[in-house]
Amino acid sequence: MRPDLAGVEDDPGVEELRRYFAGRLPDRLAEVEEACAAARDADWAAEPLRHFHRLVHSLVGVGATFGFPEVTGHARTLERLLKARLDGGPPPPEGEIGEILGRLRAVAK
Repeated sequence: MRPDLAGVEDDPGVEELRRYFAGRLPDRLAEVEEACAAARDADWAAEPLRHFHRLVHSLVGVGATFGFPEVTGHARTLERLLKARLDGGPPPPEGEIGEILGRLRAVAK
């Protein structure tokens, strides 16, 4: 995983934050996967789905903040699927969710 933070490389605290984020990413993804399972098990009911969406939305932001564009990109795709359901659309395609989560896991290694 190669972070891309053009313009802030000289800030000594940034590298520490990047390492912290990268080190926490597997745990964060585990939380996202647990939230996914809870939302799916609840038949995509609003509250578990909102929790899942919030966790994914957070990944979008921290990926962008700490220079992990792959995390941001994959999480943003997942976020859009979940948002469509929150807005009254059909349940998100399970196969697609699984693929995106798999891509996120691969980036986290």
